[in-house]
Amino acid sequence: MSTAHSARLPDAAAPDRGERAAGARLRRGGLRFGRRLQLVGAAFVLPALLFFLAFKFGPMLWAMELSLSAYDMVSAPRFVGLENYAKLAEDPVFRASLINTFVYIAGSTALITLAGLALALAINTAVPGARHCMTAMFLTNLMPIIAVTLVWRFLLHPFGLVNQLLQPFGVGRVDWLTDENLAMPAIIAVTAWRFAPYFMVVFLAGLLAIPKDYYEAAEIDGAGVVRRFVHVTLPLLMPTLFFVVVVSALLASRIFLMPYIMTGGGPGDATRVLSMLIYETGFSYLKMGEAAAISVVLFAIMLVFTVLQMQIFMRSERAHLR
Repeated sequence: MSTAHSARLPDAAAPDRGERAAGARLRRGGLRFGRRLQLVGAAFVLPALLFFLAFKFGPMLWAMELSLSAYDMVSAPRFVGLENYAKLAEDPVFRASLINTFVYIAGSTALITLAGLALALAINTAVPGARHCMTAMFLTNLMPIIAVTLVWRFLLHPFGLVNQLLQPFGVGRVDWLTDENLAMPAIIAVTAWRFAPYFMVVFLAGLLAIPKDYYEAAEIDGAGVVRRFVHVTLPLLMPTLFFVVVVSALLASRIFLMPYIMTGGGPGDATRVLSMLIYETGFSYLKMGEAAAISVVLFAIMLVFTVLQMQIFMRSERAHLR
């Protein structure tokens, strides 16, 4: 009897071995399927990755390397270390352009954000015809930047339409683009006119995503329009606000055509920004090493600005969640 019982033991263990073998085959098949899935995903990502490596990250690394060299686009680059950066620190034109860049970024970012938010709030009130006004305003964002720049250059001429419209109010001739104190504010205003409608749509999308229940609860608690805006709209709109500030600042840091066409960097150096200085240094004076150094400085400024904005945003988000 013990012999028969012992003879049946392998038969009873056979299904267990079969299940284990089947499980191992499934695991191997799952691993093979996972690898195939990873390869397919990599195949989809690879073209975009190669594009960024060839046309973005590669040139960025080359510019950083070139900033340590003296290169006139004729002879071979010659390594000079940090000499280009030392020249920039002593260059008054670079310092003026750096200050102008900060002024332009701060002014245009603030004006674009405020104007875009104000337009979005006005359209979100459901006033009759508001959507048609939004469509008309957004058309300014579809106009070519060079066309906008040329039109505003004529409008802001001392004998242009803007001064003609101001004459009935007793305002005399205003040199919008040739006065050192007015040239930069004029360019900032044109920048806001050009880009605020785009960010208006972004703000409007954020406003429409806020549930109406919050406003109804706040209204029941006796909160007025201002308190509802401060305690409901702004906290819930903070991610959109952060996006608008960062994107508009990055956009302003790369601006070139507006000051170049409208004022040419003048009067004096009043509207010369770093992007214009990069172009002039590299292609007018053939100092590509110094131009690359200026571009690295501009990149570092925007990197620091973006990181600081992210830190401020994360802090405000944590405070709001508490």
